[in-house]
Amino acid sequence: MKKRFLIGGGILVLVVGYLLFLSLGSSVSYYLTVSEFVDKGDQFYDTHVRVAGKVVGDSIDWSAEDLELRFAITEGGKTLSVIYNGAKPSGFKAGSDILVDGKYDSGKIFRASQLILKCPSKYEPED
Repeated sequence: MKKRFLIGGGILVLVVGYLLFLSLGSSVSYYLTVSEFVDKGDQFYDTHVRVAGKVVGDSIDWSAEDLELRFAITEGGKTLSVIYNGAKPSGFKAGSDILVDGKYDSGKIFRASQLILKCPSKYEPED
């Protein structure tokens, strides 16, 4: 009888551990900075990746008819061109911190499937 409880408890511990591993693995989301991405560029062709940077002001080109947003992001002196098809986010503007999620194509254009704007600095305490 005691042996059955030990085997059952061991299986239960393994299942719970496996479920925790799966849930933690999917909730962690990594990203690269623009400079890291550009330095490794060719290795990311047609691979799903996230890249963080700041929106370059004079690069924003919004087409409301086609729902196409073209812009560039920068960080560490490097720049990356991005195309996003979809509604323009309401807080999107020059200088915004942004995380682009998508794939890099062989034409050296990052095709974003999702744009994630970081919290504005107005929520940070003043110095």
